[in-house]
Amino acid sequence: MNTVICMSPRRGSCERLTRLIHSRAGFDPVFLREMTFSACDGCGACDHTGVCRHEDEAKRLWERIRGGGKTVFVTPLYFCNFPSQAKAFIDRAQAYWQRREKCPSRFYLIAVGGRGEENNFASAYLTFRAVCLTAGAEEAGSLYLPEVETKEDISREYEEKVLKFIE
Repeated sequence: MNTVICMSPRRGSCERLTRLIHSRAGFDPVFLREMTFSACDGCGACDHTGVCRHEDEAKRLWERIRGGGKTVFVTPLYFCNFPSQAKAFIDRAQAYWQRREKCPSRFYLIAVGGRGEENNFASAYLTFRAVCLTAGAEEAGSLYLPEVETKEDISREYEEKVLKFIE
């Protein structure tokens, strides 16, 4: 199953890209801002059991996206990284690190940033690489779209670039 996850806490450019990937490439859309889940609280349960103690939407989504197919994470950059709710979701992958299991999934990252400097993307990219390793998924690629603040900043050129990227 192919999934596209909008990691933005608000409507805008990431939602537009998520809906594009859904409508043109057939990926199932997920909007983190509509989910209810607990952040990792460092309880250590997964250190011993390999299973997160929280039974919530984050756990179910992680099981789903680790089941195979492509997963595209679409995120804005906040201070050069993922927004806090997105980071809380990413942190919940820790249980899979403890299990050391590989999964058949391929993960993609699409990040949008208001500033055009490439180094604005560096921290998010490192976080993305870490989540691929932690979840046991293949790092299939990353794409940074600079100078995007609003959905109107997504040009036809960017749309085509995104669709080609996830082929």
